[in-house]
Amino acid sequence: MPEWPTARIGEHVKRVVEPVRLEPDREYSSLGIRYGSGIYVRSVKFGRQLRTRMYRAGAGQFIYCILDSQRGPFDVVPEELDGAIITNKFPTYEVGPDLLPEFLKLTFQRRATLESIGAARQGAEGRSEWKPDQFEAHVIPFPPRRVQGRIIEIMASFDAMREALEAEVAAVQAARPAILAEMLQRRDDSWTEAPVGEIGTLTRGKRFIKSDYVDSGIGCIHYSQIHTDFGALTDDVHSWLPEAMRPKLRYAEPGDLVIAGTSENVDGVLKAVAWLGSEPVAVHDDAYIWKHSLEPRFASYLFASPAFRAQIQRVFSDTKVVRVSKDNLERLTLPIPPRDVQETIADAMAALDRRIAATAEESVRAQAARAALLDALLTRKVAVSVPPDDDVGDPGFAGNVAVLDGIAGWNRGSGATLDDVLTARDEERAGSAG
Repeated sequence: MPEWPTARIGEHVKRVVEPVRLEPDREYSSLGIRYGSGIYVRSVKFGRQLRTRMYRAGAGQFIYCILDSQRGPFDVVPEELDGAIITNKFPTYEVGPDLLPEFLKLTFQRRATLESIGAARQGAEGRSEWKPDQFEAHVIPFPPRRVQGRIIEIMASFDAMREALEAEVAAVQAARPAILAEMLQRRDDSWTEAPVGEIGTLTRGKRFIKSDYVDSGIGCIHYSQIHTDFGALTDDVHSWLPEAMRPKLRYAEPGDLVIAGTSENVDGVLKAVAWLGSEPVAVHDDAYIWKHSLEPRFASYLFASPAFRAQIQRVFSDTKVVRVSKDNLERLTLPIPPRDVQETIADAMAALDRRIAATAEESVRAQAARAALLDALLTRKVAVSVPPDDDVGDPGFAGNVAVLDGIAGWNRGSGATLDDVLTARDEERAGSAG
């Protein structure tokens, strides 16, 4: 199947430059474009506060940012932002009748396209610009208008599925603290409460830096990894230190908690991870090692509970970073139910975390499949069907197999990517032909 015809963007768009005469006492919404999420209101200011020349953006216009264009700052101005203002770093265009603005936006979501823009930018690194004449000279696939519309519909359906997955992750994550708090409130006389310092022994790790890392050796946990790499539990490490450093380090034993003593914000300080590996792990000196007798997973979840986090508000110090001292941490209190209750709560929270992780992984797979699908649609590696009575300027087009049939095998939890589905389909067709 041949690829789509192509066209220069400039053949189907017209630059719009509409300067705004700012009124001192009128408020203006100024627009920006976030990479990956699109257009947004970056500020609302009175005209007297604006010191640069501003321009009007109109609903339905195509807009992009000439700075760092290789990162994908392309969008269509929505109705609700009609009349908002922009700087000259955001060229706007009216799009002609044969090119749908949303289709044009999709063409700038291909990785290959963004890489080519990156190679063509002009200017110093960090302020490199992809200027309007380059945008207008850029060549895009140019299927008939009705096919453009069908591709938009297909991608919108795929995006709706991916957004539903992301919403599910966000909803469960938002409910997680309340679920944990509710389980910790089901107390009876068998529960006790004690300070961290009485329940176990707290020690600080030993200093090492990231330049010490080697490909294999002593497993270690840097305090920053508690924030970025681990959830409540881990039995694996992402970095290692040389054997020569072994005598200089301090270690968490299996079952110990590794607790971040430092963070950029209050929400992150004292985040804990239960070390469930089979061997001791070296711990950074901006983290604490807590040896205790609680069920390890339950202990980690306690440090994430709303009641415990509320106590931190009274003891943290806020200088360049947020810290909680060893003495202050030892004074914070924790509820202690019987061991079987600890295990029940830990099992429930671990199951919840597995659900979050599985859905998040599904969302990542959906994003990868989306990229493959978009590339296949724009390069015509898969066909797009339209109703037979639609005149799309391609008589053989209506008989082609719908692309949605091609991804029917990709469904939630299948683990298959679009490439897997298309490869299997090609093999099936080859077998049938033979």
